[in-house]
Amino acid sequence: MLICYLDESGNTGKRLDDPDQPVHYLAAVIVREDRIREMGERLHALADAAPIGESLVEYHGDELFHGSGPWQGVPPRLRVGEYAKALSVMSEVGAGVAHASINKPLLVGDQNPHLLALQFLTEKIERWLRSQTDELGQRALLVADHSHEHDQYAFDPIQRMQAAGGPVGGHRGLNVSLDHIVDGVYFAHSERSWGIQLADMVAFVLNRSERIKRSPGDPRSDRAIRMLRREHISPQLQTWRETWPSS
Repeated sequence: MLICYLDESGNTGKRLDDPDQPVHYLAAVIVREDRIREMGERLHALADAAPIGESLVEYHGDELFHGSGPWQGVPPRLRVGEYAKALSVMSEVGAGVAHASINKPLLVGDQNPHLLALQFLTEKIERWLRSQTDELGQRALLVADHSHEHDQYAFDPIQRMQAAGGPVGGHRGLNVSLDHIVDGVYFAHSERSWGIQLADMVAFVLNRSERIKRSPGDPRSDRAIRMLRREHISPQLQTWRETWPSS
């Protein structure tokens, strides 16, 4: 079976008009269950060796890239190198990446960007699972950060989608029953889940890449983000959905 670790970037809650974060990204890092221990051991070793004067408790993409939290005072070149090392673990264990994103200012009514992203992402993962020839790779369990359980997953659409297709409606061509997604969404504390931490780092890079397209920033930072996406995320990409709604 596959484990799909989920995390997001660009979440602004009910505020959909934040000019700095108009796109809500939800990323999945997809790992075979027999490679999870290897992934954890590799990331644990990297965290222990992090150049911060102490053992790193948890990877956060935003902190690592911007030099905040435990990374305060660490030079940018070193931080980017540590980011790349962590992401490279995905290729080492054969992990895949999937993502979906929502253009928040274009939503209407009370549409929830996180639930929409979850629906779109799970539908893409479902289609991808159906295409797998390896029997062990045709079932997946979704695991998300426990801190989002109440405010973002208060209504869990997964079981309804398993039974009757996507609640966003068949008229958009999204009427997909989730036959290959096991159960609903399971929750874990991110500080205890290397997979969720990787998903956080992937989502941050994807969101920052989108921001660069709209408004380029410091050239060195932009080059680092492009490198992280090009060398460590794009090669692992299995499926994705274009940002919705399109502008």
